[in-house]
Amino acid sequence: MNMAQPDQNDQTRSVRKSALAALAGLYMFPQQDKALAAALQKRFPGLGVPALKDSLHYLQKKGYVAFHKAGKGPLGVRITPLGIDLVDGAVNDQGVLPTRPDFAGLMAKRAVRMGILSYCRQFPESCNGDDEIHADLVDQGMERLLADEVRFHIWYLAGKGYLEMKSHQVNNDVACFARITALGMDLADGVITDPGVTTDE
Repeated sequence: MNMAQPDQNDQTRSVRKSALAALAGLYMFPQQDKALAAALQKRFPGLGVPALKDSLHYLQKKGYVAFHKAGKGPLGVRITPLGIDLVDGAVNDQGVLPTRPDFAGLMAKRAVRMGILSYCRQFPESCNGDDEIHADLVDQGMERLLADEVRFHIWYLAGKGYLEMKSHQVNNDVACFARITALGMDLADGVITDPGVTTDE
């Protein structure tokens, strides 16, 4: 029994890692536990909803996911910016199987996030549109950066308290507006650091 425990612990940690990875790709959309369990069945054939719920509650207590309930609808779960940090390898947690670090990818994300903060830092009282932020980053040499990626990073920074974010439906699209917070000013000015945004921890 004791010899089987390490394998069981590794599988639990692997389920937590895989659940976070799945949620990261759908960061704006809360997922039901049943749908998430079905998505993970191929990798974990014996995984049931109760076992997944245990992992999700663990991740929620660590701050990596948050539960959401819209009206009388079912309970959904969504990843948090801290969970994104774990998926990206910006932070580590012994309770979750580590991801294979993509240092180049992480550095690129940090550069975009700092670019967004630097732009908003120039206009601290303004709500800056994602289109103008995107245009500024492209002018800085990030030609391959997509507008949706900018919105993702605005969401990420807002979730950490560095930006205030508002979104509006425009035709068939969503426009995001961001204004820097005092905490964001501290980060942009180098007063504080964040492993998902700055290179120095």
